[in-house]
Amino acid sequence: MSLLNIGGGDDPAYRYKMPPVVGKKEGIGNGKKTVIVNATEVSKALKRPFQYLVKYCAVELGAVSTFDQVQGSGTVNGWHETPTLQDKTNKFIKEWVLCPRCKLPETSMEIGKKKEIIFDCKACGYHGQADMTSNLATFILNNPPDSKGGIQDKASTGKKTKEDRKAEKAKKRADKGKDDDEEEEEDEVVEASSWDKRGGGGGGGAKPPAASDDDDDDDGDWAVDVSDAAVKAREDQAQASFDKIDAAMSEAKVEDKEDKKKKKKDKKSEMVMDDDFGESPMLMQMEKIRTAMQPALEKSEAGATDEAVKMLGAVAKENDLKPNDLFGFIFETFDANAVKQIGAHAKLLSKLYKAAPDAKKTQSFLLTCISTLVCGEQRESLMKKTPVIMKKLYDLDLLEEEAIVSWYDKSSKKKDGKAVREAAAPFVTWLKEADSDEESDDE
Repeated sequence: MSLLNIGGGDDPAYRYKMPPVVGKKEGIGNGKKTVIVNATEVSKALKRPFQYLVKYCAVELGAVSTFDQVQGSGTVNGWHETPTLQDKTNKFIKEWVLCPRCKLPETSMEIGKKKEIIFDCKACGYHGQADMTSNLATFILNNPPDSKGGIQDKASTGKKTKEDRKAEKAKKRADKGKDDDEEEEEDEVVEASSWDKRGGGGGGGAKPPAASDDDDDDDGDWAVDVSDAAVKAREDQAQASFDKIDAAMSEAKVEDKEDKKKKKKDKKSEMVMDDDFGESPMLMQMEKIRTAMQPALEKSEAGATDEAVKMLGAVAKENDLKPNDLFGFIFETFDANAVKQIGAHAKLLSKLYKAAPDAKKTQSFLLTCISTLVCGEQRESLMKKTPVIMKKLYDLDLLEEEAIVSWYDKSSKKKDGKAVREAAAPFVTWLKEADSDEESDDE
């Protein structure tokens, strides 16, 4: 098998070579998958962990990936032609292997102190940051490379095990209550937010922190009253939030239909008025909220999460909105680049999730948001990315296995509901198979 030049070109004297990608189609029906047989050999030539290459190809193809550490191969759900896999590999090389300055594959990769990915080029001395908006960046940060060309710890599956998650949560609960002085300083910032003195129905609810971006995984940032009265109050407020959004969207749809009928009737008599649409107070209020949230989302996308939280807090307080309400408006802004947009707002979404009083209802609402998003105007491009979108939220701990599987198993009679579940099938299958593997290991 003839070797290829890393980075392209046909110069036979070029010193940097790699074997061509070899793909093998397996399975039938919903079990279709493509195995990158020589993922390890290709990645060794590129000096990158083979999981990075497989993950990149999967994300680019809108599929889910799995890894076989023993065989050194990777699997991408669905059938994909070998030339397509080679094309995605060439793109991976351009973005994650070649030096931006000298274009040679002499770069090494490391994680910086501020959780950024740094490239160092041995050829020209280049030292710079990778594109952190890339779909692969989050995966690399969660699965950092080691000094032997692999990735650290248990990252080969691309997910934490249930035991890992339980241990982390137990540690977080044990750490609660510490550093009282820091908590008092955080409360001063919380007073400017939307959830100040309102999350628990009388002062005990969830409040956003004044913590830095490096502390996003600290559950101690959110003070939660767990008394029966407070829990009941938060559940009532969460339900009220859902009802508010549903009522707003229902009225918007009804008025939109009525407006279209009126315009059609007026057009016949040449009496159409340009300002008919948008006169509803509810529609005007929703548009006002969208406009007010835009600066906060721009701050979030730029990495200024704390400022974004404060600004969204002010909008929420002024309009009596809860975290779930804000989730609905944020998902409205996503388009065909939804996966990248979720990554750009990852820290903000995590803050909102921690502020929500009922995690189960919030996860149910997020699944509804996903369905609405992929069945909307960008249906053609987003429907096939449903598994990737769910995996993204799953990796951010905004969706849990139980919630996803329960939603999937609860069939829908609606056409869109069926279509979304069918599109999500590869990811749900992967979740169930991962659980089965863990149970087998335990036995």
